[in-house]
Parts: sequence; C-alpha cells; structure tokens
Amino acid sequence: MNTDRIARNIPLDYCFSFISNFNLLHALWMIYLHMRGFSLFELGILEGTFHITSFLMEVPTGAVADLRGRRQSRVLGRVFALFSLLFLRFSSSLALQMCGFALGAVSYNLESGAGEALVYDSLKFTGREGAYKRVAGKRELLYQGAMASAVPLGGFIAFRTGYDMVFLLMAVVILLSLFNALLFSEAPCGRTRNHEDGLLLKKIARSLAHQCSESLKVIKGNPRIALLIVFTESVFAFATTFYYYIQTYWKTEGMSESRMGLIFAAQCIFSGLCGLASHRAEKRFGETGLLTALPLIQLICLWGIALSPWKSPFFILTGLSEGILFIAVSDYINRDIPSALRATILSFQSMVFSLLMIFLFPLLGWIGDRWSLQLGFLLSASAALGLYGLFLFYSMPIIKKQQVADIS
Repeated sequence: MNTDRIARNIPLDYCFSFISNFNLLHALWMIYLHMRGFSLFELGILEGTFHITSFLMEVPTGAVADLRGRRQSRVLGRVFALFSLLFLRFSSSLALQMCGFALGAVSYNLESGAGEALVYDSLKFTGREGAYKRVAGKRELLYQGAMASAVPLGGFIAFRTGYDMVFLLMAVVILLSLFNALLFSEAPCGRTRNHEDGLLLKKIARSLAHQCSESLKVIKGNPRIALLIVFTESVFAFATTFYYYIQTYWKTEGMSESRMGLIFAAQCIFSGLCGLASHRAEKRFGETGLLTALPLIQLICLWGIALSPWKSPFFILTGLSEGILFIAVSDYINRDIPSALRATILSFQSMVFSLLMIFLFPLLGWIGDRWSLQLGFLLSASAALGLYGLFLFYSMPIIKKQQVADIS
C-alpha cells in the first residue's frame, strides 16, 4: 500500500469537510417548510423521521463502512444527499417529505462513522495517530467555517432572490463533494473478507451480525465508552433541538434570514475556534475537568436562551462547549476501540443521538404548536439540568475509575 496515497487522505478530507458542510439550507430548511404550510409538529415529525431512519440504519451503514470500505460509504452518502435535496425542493406532501428526510438520514449514516474512521486509520497507517486531536480540531474548524460561510450566504440569497437559487447552488455543492469523495484512498484497517458459500444476502447479514456483536463486546468491556457516548450525545441532542427551533422562533419574532445567518455564522466561527484549541484545553483541564465544566457551560446557555431576552449571545456561546467537547470525546473514544470495528462503534454513538432526537424534536414542536416555543425551551432546559445531575452523581465516578485503571 502506497503510504503517500494514504497520507493524501488528510488534506483531501479537509477539502471534503469544507465542501460537504457548505450547507446553504442548514439554517433555512425549517423556515422554508414552515412558509410552505407545514406546522411545527409536522416539522418535528420530519426531523423525527430523519432520526428514526438514522437509528435503524446507523449501525448497519457503519458495519458496511468497516466491511466494504469507508471511501465507498462516503461516495454513496453524497449520492443519497443529492436525492434528499430533490425531495426537499419538489415534494409538497408530508409523506414525500418524510421520504426525502429518510434519504437524508441514510446519507448522514453513510458518512458519520466512515469519515472519522477513514481519517483516524489513515493517520494510524502513516504512524501519526498521535496527531489525531490536532487534525480533528482542524476538521472541526473547517466544518464550522463552512457553516459560518454558507449560513449567512444562504440567508442573503433566500432573502434577495428566493429559495430556488439556494437549491440550485446546493446541488452544485453536493456534486463537488461527490467528486472529492471519489479521490480518497482506502486505508488498511484489518478488514476481513467472508469467503463462505451461500447466498449474498446471508453473507451480508452474517457479517453485519458478527461486526455488531464484536463491537458490543468492546463497549461492554469498557463501560467508559458507553457512558461517554450516552452523555455527550445527550448534550448534542439538546443543543441541536434548540439550534433548529430557534430559527422558527426568531422568524415569528420578525427577524430576517440575513440577520439570522449572521448570528448562526458567529456561533459556527466561535465553535470552530474552540474546537481548534481543544487539545490545549484538554492538557490544561484534563478529561474530568472538561467533562464536568463544558456540559455545565452548555446548560447555562440553554437556560439563557429559555429565560433571558439575550437569546443571541447565549446561542453564540453554545459553540464553546460544542467545539471542544466534540473533539475531546472523539479522541477519548477512538483511542479505546480497534480499527476493524471503528466505524461500527462510532455508528453506535450516532445511533444514541438519533434515539434521543426521535422523542425530543417532535415533542418540542408539539409544545410549540400547542403553547409556545418559549415554554418548550424552558422544559428542555429543565430536562437537561436533570440529566447533568444524574451524570455527575452516577456516571462520572465510573469514568474516573476506568481512567485510573487505564493509566495503571
């Protein structure tokens, strides 16, 4: 295997991270569908459809990435993203929009574990796995930079020329990211081939079952992995719910797409810069310090959005904990899992996020329709406070114990 070709995956991934996340519709899709007559509860159903599909498909697509290749998984993900965009633009019924959101979920699934696994194993193959946190920080900065650029641009185009131009440009972006994905080289990761006789579907099912079984053994043998996954994905689920519903809240308050775009851009830039500095923060405060302080900061921001009139500053500040926590926890988990199971285990992580979103997102939409989004924000912040308390008293001691055991 050519080491230079594998090493080239890192700069190619930087390009892919920027292009694939240059999403002009990221802060607009809820406004767009709401303007077309979909209620908040129906928007919750659509996002719930996304996460139900993601929950069901996350681990199978992660196993496919481990068994068949991360490059192929990313290419397929871009194809599904294009079809999802077409459904979003042209479908007028709830059922067809649900189909589009399901396709978008599969696109997300095919990329979620595969991308991170491809990067980590490319670094490992070239003897640079110690640089993962720095590389992940740059990826996060590019991701947030893409969002910070795309969100205000999308808002400006939608406000000035309408949504048709936004959709056309998004199709071009997806095609560019597809070409980028085709340039990746597969990194060796200890993948095994199944040469048993029998029907193809039986081989696939057997391989998937084995892959999932082995991954669960790794998680069961290291409870710290499971706790990190459950807790951090809970933090991200609440943050994501606030992120999307605040779009509709601000729109009903009379805020323009252009101004919203600037606020979202500021949040993305702040998150990206914090992610870039995550390795310094981890050295200064340690794993326990980060896992205690960052969710607390996020909790304060959620309460600020729910109760205070200064929603914009608190929303921007959510980028602090999101940027650092995502990079730090990703590094903690990747260090403890084998390469051959990496994409599958990382898919379990995304599956937990989807499970939480299946219930949280439609519930907040229903509360917003029946009473108000302000009440929904308050109840969500209260639930987040309860989860944080449970983590401190029950989960943190187990994480500390496992951390001491790993060091010794």
